[in-house]
Amino acid sequence: MSEDRFELTAAHVEAIERRRQVVQNFDILLIDPDQFDSVEAIIESRFNFIDDTETCTDSVWWNWSEGNAVPWASKRLQRYNVPGYLRLIEEGIDIVSVVLAETRKRSLEVFYSHRMNGSDNDPQYKEDQGAYIDDDENRYLIPFKENNPQWMITRPYTKSPALNFEFAEVREWALDNLREVAEEFDFDGIELDFARNAPFLPPGKAWRLRDCMTAFVQSVRSMMLEVEANRGRPFLLAARVPETLVGCHFDGLHVEQWAAEQMVDLLVLGCRNFEVDVAAFRRTVQGTPIKLYCALDDHHSSDGYCAPPIEVLRGVFANWYHQGVDGIQTFNWKFGPDPGELHWPLHLQAYRELGDPAKIRHEDKVFVLNRRGGGHGPSVIPNPEEWTTPRRGYHNSNMLAQLPAALANDGKADTLLILYVGDDVNAEIDRLDRITLRLLLNDPGAAALPDDDRLEPILVREFVVPPRVGGPGPMHHWTEPPQKGIERDVEVRINNIPLEAAREEQGWLLFDVAPESLGVGEALVGVRVSGRPERGEAMLLEKLELSVVYR
Repeated sequence: MSEDRFELTAAHVEAIERRRQVVQNFDILLIDPDQFDSVEAIIESRFNFIDDTETCTDSVWWNWSEGNAVPWASKRLQRYNVPGYLRLIEEGIDIVSVVLAETRKRSLEVFYSHRMNGSDNDPQYKEDQGAYIDDDENRYLIPFKENNPQWMITRPYTKSPALNFEFAEVREWALDNLREVAEEFDFDGIELDFARNAPFLPPGKAWRLRDCMTAFVQSVRSMMLEVEANRGRPFLLAARVPETLVGCHFDGLHVEQWAAEQMVDLLVLGCRNFEVDVAAFRRTVQGTPIKLYCALDDHHSSDGYCAPPIEVLRGVFANWYHQGVDGIQTFNWKFGPDPGELHWPLHLQAYRELGDPAKIRHEDKVFVLNRRGGGHGPSVIPNPEEWTTPRRGYHNSNMLAQLPAALANDGKADTLLILYVGDDVNAEIDRLDRITLRLLLNDPGAAALPDDDRLEPILVREFVVPPRVGGPGPMHHWTEPPQKGIERDVEVRINNIPLEAAREEQGWLLFDVAPESLGVGEALVGVRVSGRPERGEAMLLEKLELSVVYR
């Protein structure tokens, strides 16, 4: 333990220890308050799933803005120019304090989530258009950014530059903004959200400049402990960081030092990553009271798994629980029924299940491998089929994902993949119905073959974000189907145990799996192609899914 660590009171440590099985990081996305008849109607809308008697929520982290324009009467930052927000301010209604109080009235912990480098696409208003968001041509112009371009980092996907925390002036400005939040509102804590959006330091130099970001986190911690002492109750600091330590280093985040010096209380790992290196972070926080949470964004989703079947979400949650996380954070999930976004029943069902590992113990699951990219589309992160290594930032990229994976043509070596299976299937043999491994193949080399000689094409990805009224359209990615009979040429081993021959069903290859082939945790899967004619391009494994069905 570092001698420079922050000293925490017993009450502070007790606050860290409280239950947070389910944390909602809630992009409130209240575009226009005038869409509602009253403030009470706003509350009813945003608390719909929280108030459902079958769901579980322990903590709500409200995400009120992109970080540089706000919906309250700030003395530092510009206000939203939406008439509904301005009217609330004129009427003396502080919507942030109202929502905070309603959260606490439900005996829930409540945080302020701060986007470290938001896109400045907050709600705006035009007479001929009304309230709107996500207009790249009409982002908020932030005076601090406009007046100080030398302290900014340009971003190719938006006209709004990113803050460069290399500069002390930027760190001081951001700290003072957070100080206003800390002193103005009675939150239980603040989250520094590094998932929104890298870069925070110049790309290619971030790890070399890591001390700059560490200095900022230290200053936030000092400020918050000062506020804590003045108000006489704990004030916690959380940080959402990439899902691997190497990813943190890529983005210039020295999480190991933050932990050693107790700069943070809670670490939230990942964003749209199914595979999180919980063990590495557990070693990093050993000897501290720091808690670990895994995050899942199901709006800017993992590629090929946008609003996936509930069985996929169960598989993800079961894996995280088995790895010993302290809780799960949902991000950008629905807050209630929404006729404009038809995936809301999925989120309601998940909220009813994810708070109790025992509840999903004997529920059907699908354990999958992550795909690279996803979420925002190629303007921010390349799609896997056109992959290039992201240089601006690691977070949200899924750049270490194992799929798509090339399968060698010569049949000499397996393509080796690691699949995590959090269910102890051998202990549940009496409850098991079947275990099936599914492979989805893409064979560009077979493109010249007649359609009748090939399997049917399969949609790998339909949407990048869930379909919604007025939202982006589909971004299809289809397989180039292999030649019929490919199931005879593909050999799969799990933990070096060969599986029986595959069968083809609706364009997928299916293998029956005996429970004895699996343990709990990591399984080594080897895929080898033999006997396939040499056609130049390697065949690709697009998806690998292990379906566990219970009686």
